[in-house]
Amino acid sequence: MLVEFRECPICWTSFQVNPSAGARHTYCTPRCKAEASRRRRRERDEAADAAEGETMTPASPDPTPLAPTAVRNCPHCDKPVTIVALLATPEAARPTIPMANPDVIPMRRS
Repeated sequence: MLVEFRECPICWTSFQVNPSAGARHTYCTPRCKAEASRRRRRERDEAADAAEGETMTPASPDPTPLAPTAVRNCPHCDKPVTIVALLATPEAARPTIPMANPDVIPMRRS
């Protein structure tokens, strides 16, 4: 009986394969086979995102920090806490809804 040795493309270890198995055995363990599947899926997803113009790089934080608006004492520990205004303009605080669809009625507070 002939014995064939192959090299796993994931972990690069040499493993023994029965020649009658043919080309079915590519990976040394089910764990390596699962890792190969994950890599193929990730590459396919990244290629699809690149085709849509999206990048997978995380957005870098804004280099200019927000200016503190006020400093108050924490009600629990009484240490100073900096308050930052995230919604800097009234337009950002209350966005308007475009009236493209007359069936949509914006909600208003009474």
